[in-house]
Amino acid sequence: MIDGTSSGGIKRTVHDREAMSKYSRRRRPRQIFLGNFYLNPSVQYLTTVISAIALAGFVFSGFLLFRFTDEEDLINRGKTQLMEGKVAWAAKTFQTLVSHHRDSYEGHLLLGQAYLQLDERRKAEQEFEIAASLKRRDKDAAPEIAMSKVAMAQSDFLRAETILVKAWRKSRKDVALKQALFELYEHWGNTLYDAETKDYAQIVQKYQSALYYASDYQAQQVIEQRMVECIEAYTERLIALREYDTAIQQLKVSLRYKYLPDTLIQIAETYNRMNRLDDSITWFRKAFDVSPDVVGLRLINALLEKGQQLEKAKKPDEAKPYFDEADKISQNAKVALDMLYPVTISSVKINNDLDDVTGEFDPVITVNLSNDSTRDLNFLAVKAEFVSGNSVIASVTSRVATPDKPLPSKILKTWRPVNRLSVELKPDSKLNVHALKEGKLTVKISIAYQDGDDAVWKLKSIQEASISTGTLRPVLEAKPV
Repeated sequence: MIDGTSSGGIKRTVHDREAMSKYSRRRRPRQIFLGNFYLNPSVQYLTTVISAIALAGFVFSGFLLFRFTDEEDLINRGKTQLMEGKVAWAAKTFQTLVSHHRDSYEGHLLLGQAYLQLDERRKAEQEFEIAASLKRRDKDAAPEIAMSKVAMAQSDFLRAETILVKAWRKSRKDVALKQALFELYEHWGNTLYDAETKDYAQIVQKYQSALYYASDYQAQQVIEQRMVECIEAYTERLIALREYDTAIQQLKVSLRYKYLPDTLIQIAETYNRMNRLDDSITWFRKAFDVSPDVVGLRLINALLEKGQQLEKAKKPDEAKPYFDEADKISQNAKVALDMLYPVTISSVKINNDLDDVTGEFDPVITVNLSNDSTRDLNFLAVKAEFVSGNSVIASVTSRVATPDKPLPSKILKTWRPVNRLSVELKPDSKLNVHALKEGKLTVKISIAYQDGDDAVWKLKSIQEASISTGTLRPVLEAKPV
């Protein structure tokens, strides 16, 4: 058994060896070609590096493809280039954007803005029109605003207005669109105002439209001031052409924006030019409520003129309230009486007989006075002072108007004096030529509307004379002060 087992075991061993030898012969070349080569450390490292590089290249190429075609990335990059002033580069970036994303609203809008900065207006307008066609309802009116800017740059204000108004009808809550409309009408109005031939009616209309869309208080104030100035110039032209109704209409428009006493006064005076005294008084009263010190005298004159008209029409009862109101205003507004009752001194003459022996002379001053107001002057005093150097050597005073004998006013409308009062002023005692310094005499004529210690004298004229060869002759004509 031992031998058999051994013999059988030997046989199996030999067979196994033969089988293994055959298999080894078949597998050995393949093992040498792959196994040893792959198991070689240097080759294995090189293979890993090549694979990593290939994978990185694949990933990087994908990143580049994403980076150069991604909409958001291109938009951000182009905006940065615009901020840095690289407009041409930004235009190329946005061109790439719209070539890969033809339906990109923002891409076409930004490309149009870049073209506009490059002064390629036609291309810009094309991109804005594409953006407008792609715009959804929830988008703003940026394309329309941009197209209006292009039209404004070409001074095509009507086309810009058409674009913006059409967009405004669809979106009345768009703040940017509202601001664009304000800027359009402001620029339009300024352009018309700077023109050599001014169409004031159109200028006012454009400024009114600008104010309708104004949202900034400071900008609104600037436009209002410009429009008030424009209306002022416009009304001056209308008044010169005697188009009073249109002038008053424009002045009332001005009051909506600036409630100024000067505008109220101008309306009142325009009504007066139209012989509509009642309307004139109404508007003077409105101006008086705003600025009594400035308007008081004008309102008083209008009231007195109305009273005079009623008195002339033999309606004293109706005239009295106007006179009473004028007196009340003159007291409350502290209107100076010389402004309320202006008096003109038309001439001053000196007649004299000089005594060559004693040097005495007796000057007689002749003064012509007229009441330039629209109401009779119930009291007026005239004073003549004779001055030599800085000293008053004689003085004479005369009452020329009293309540019993007032100084008449001038005729209404024609403004011709009814009566010119001539007054002679003579000192109580004679003067002596030896008392004069340098042989010169100065005569000062003053008037006062009150009597007694409360009288306030208003200097009206100065006359200088010199003594020569026994006569006193005037050197200078009377000069109002």
